[in-house]
Amino acid sequence: MKDVSVAARVPTTVIVPCMSPKPEIEAVVTDLDGTFWSASMEVHAATHETVRLLDDAGIPLLVATGRRAHSARVGLARSGLTDRPIVLMNGGLARDRADGESFLRALIHPMDSIQVFDAFSSNGLEPLVYLDDPGADLIVGNYPAASPAYISSAPGVKQVGQLRDELESVDVIGFGAFGYALGQLEPIAKAITEGGWATAIIGESLLEGDHGLMVQGFGIDKQTAIEAWTARNGIDPTKLAVLGDGANDLHMLRSAKTAIVPENAPESIRAVAHHVIPRNEDGGWSEVPEILGL
Repeated sequence: MKDVSVAARVPTTVIVPCMSPKPEIEAVVTDLDGTFWSASMEVHAATHETVRLLDDAGIPLLVATGRRAHSARVGLARSGLTDRPIVLMNGGLARDRADGESFLRALIHPMDSIQVFDAFSSNGLEPLVYLDDPGADLIVGNYPAASPAYISSAPGVKQVGQLRDELESVDVIGFGAFGYALGQLEPIAKAITEGGWATAIIGESLLEGDHGLMVQGFGIDKQTAIEAWTARNGIDPTKLAVLGDGANDLHMLRSAKTAIVPENAPESIRAVAHHVIPRNEDGGWSEVPEILGL
């Protein structure tokens, strides 16, 4: 009789394909200052590599910043990223390219602009005024509420003698004041909010130190512009990975499928994160592909 005992003891090998999970993220949204780059707009080498990985995976990268167009474009040009879609002025503007024209402009009504200006003025500050203008997207008066270094950090600045008078003839996107104590900015923000003239956001001022106040159209923030961009591009707004570190990022972080925050962000921001990564200076962005399952 034929001996089959040896053959019977040979184990059967079953090959099971190893399938990595399909990414559930349709786009990545990132803040710039303190998240994507440092205060000097330096981008870590690991961050550059991660952007390339996202490109290879076909995942769009949307920038969402409080910066004005001229200012954001300086840093993005250094990194070769001016072709990326961008939300500017905390949602006041949105563009298909950082160096292109705006498809979304959330203007503050001229009469409301006067009220906002007076709220600053009555508390001793002359605000910066932001526009959507290829020539000059920031106008300042004789006593702007920011340091000369901040104002001169990018082109596109125009100085005028009577800033309040200018508000009736320009399309205002927002106002700002940077480098002031929280107690000096809070009454201004309260007056603007209670007046229903615009949206006011106070946060730590990365560039100036202390705190800053940004004002844009009523009910407008980064998330409202992100949703306009996703609708424009057929992207599911519930399938976004969002990176941010400041008070002006809270709404978009809370709305994200995956919220990613650097470890040096304030506790109130880390509290809404699904993932906490190292600082941008330490290449924290290198953890993004693993988080997204790429």
